[in-house]
Amino acid sequence: MSEDKNLTGKVGGKKLFIIGTSSIVGPWLVLTSQWIGYTGASVILAFALCGLLCIPIALCYGELAGMFKTRGGTYEYVRTAYNREAGYWISWTTMFTYIVLICFQIICVTMLVQYIAGWAFSQALIIGISIALMIVMTLLNTKDLSVATTVQTLLFFVLVTVGFLFVACFFLNDAWSIDNIGPFFQEGMTGHNDIIGMDAGFLLAIAALVTMFFGFELIPQFAGEADYPPNKYWKLMAGGIIFVIIFDSIICLAELGMTSLDPTMTTYEYISSLYSSNGMVSAIFAAAYVGNWLKWFIVIANFCCMGCCLIGFWMGATRILHAMGSAGSLPSVFSKTNKHGMPSTGNYFVLIMVLILTLIALSGPAWINATFSLMALGVGFTYLGVSLSYLKLLKAYPNADRPWSAPGKAIMGYIAAASSLFMTLMMIWTVISAALNGDPIMAVMAIVFFVIIGVMRYFMKKDEQKNPDRYVEEPILLSKEEAVVTAEESVVDMPVELNK
Repeated sequence: MSEDKNLTGKVGGKKLFIIGTSSIVGPWLVLTSQWIGYTGASVILAFALCGLLCIPIALCYGELAGMFKTRGGTYEYVRTAYNREAGYWISWTTMFTYIVLICFQIICVTMLVQYIAGWAFSQALIIGISIALMIVMTLLNTKDLSVATTVQTLLFFVLVTVGFLFVACFFLNDAWSIDNIGPFFQEGMTGHNDIIGMDAGFLLAIAALVTMFFGFELIPQFAGEADYPPNKYWKLMAGGIIFVIIFDSIICLAELGMTSLDPTMTTYEYISSLYSSNGMVSAIFAAAYVGNWLKWFIVIANFCCMGCCLIGFWMGATRILHAMGSAGSLPSVFSKTNKHGMPSTGNYFVLIMVLILTLIALSGPAWINATFSLMALGVGFTYLGVSLSYLKLLKAYPNADRPWSAPGKAIMGYIAAASSLFMTLMMIWTVISAALNGDPIMAVMAIVFFVIIGVMRYFMKKDEQKNPDRYVEEPILLSKEEAVVTAEESVVDMPVELNK
């Protein structure tokens, strides 16, 4: 392990876009039964509105990225706006989402493997495959950054190509008909999908589907390693969101228009019925109406999709831990990098946390709904923290250099905060409601995670009193020589460069 604390990898604009966008694109082969099950055909409108809710947040991230230049990410923004403690807790909601999402992707991979094998795996085998995937991801993140980003780029092009291919095959197939789509608001604004056995409705779909857009904020996380103008990050983030709105919407539309394979069910009911078995909606329709060749292409594309997500969020999680270690919110050992300039301690910490939460998730039958909802909960808190930080930084640092500013500035910030608050409140209610109805997995996962983090914080506070040199906080630097520290304090000299 190197004593160097700097991340030395380099990534250009195209790969930055792919890091964000490929991490946003979810494993649609195993998820569309749930997406469509929320609200039917109006899931397309839900995707559009949810994406639009996220764009103001992305624009706030974009302005902050230009302001901070070579440093970025949720932790840096919240720490600068408030303090190190606030940065610590908001960052752990982000970490919670990343780790739960990694758990989700890993278990989804085991579902795909079971689908290929054609038989149900034992719990022990599922856990074994999951651990093997965790080890592969850990090893990949010990290599040079270019290795992971190149693999991710190749996987992204495969999944996009196959995605548009299968959509075209469905739309051109005689089994596809506009008559199969409807009613538009299948479960109303709020309701319950009795086939799947989950809360549903258009409003819940908007709140829950935010997880399908989470990932664009990974781009500023690579600010210290990016070979791309930070004032243009907003284009990459907004572009990624728009791409996913289109991609996921046409996938749902293609599936909803196919004729049900069960004549006693509508297409909506049939798709919902696949949730409890394997959820492989695209592959099942492809095999029945197009051919097995397309089914296997779709399976391969979804392996690629899950690989993209795993790589992106694992890299993002290790960089959050590195930033917290560098700023003194975690012991300085978390800021250390290996000989390839990759986070070392954080990489193994992510492995441990993913293992713990995966075992908890697999302990109950409703793990998909549990992890999906928990991702949305963490997303809401993260985006709310950054939106509020954006508003505070507008007031606290009015003269800071902002190479690009979000349209409307404070107005955009308030829209972003309102969007984030809506997502957060909806998902808090989902977790509480599930626990009250006898499904405590979500609550247990959240409690276990934050108890661990709280205990860590308690002992770190004690250790910091005895060994303050382990928790040296890097100065908060903005990119202008004269920046107002707070609305009340006087102007002070600040270095031109954010990070020497």
